[in-house]
Amino acid sequence: MNHTFTFTDDELLCLQVCLQNAPTPYHISKKKIVSLLEDKIGKPPKVIHEPLSLPKYDLTKYGITD
Repeated sequence: MNHTFTFTDDELLCLQVCLQNAPTPYHISKKKIVSLLEDKIGKPPKVIHEPLSLPKYDLTKYGITD
């Protein structure tokens, strides 16, 4: 039995992210399922963000110096 599915970009991204976050099956014979699915739908794109900067506070009035 052969199935063909069509997904929107958002649906495909949702599937890719869910697959990456899903736990690997415990049963050893099913461990290849995740990699087979990954081969079919791909991995989600990596999004690189600037790291958040830490705010600076003046805590000298509390006796804390940096």
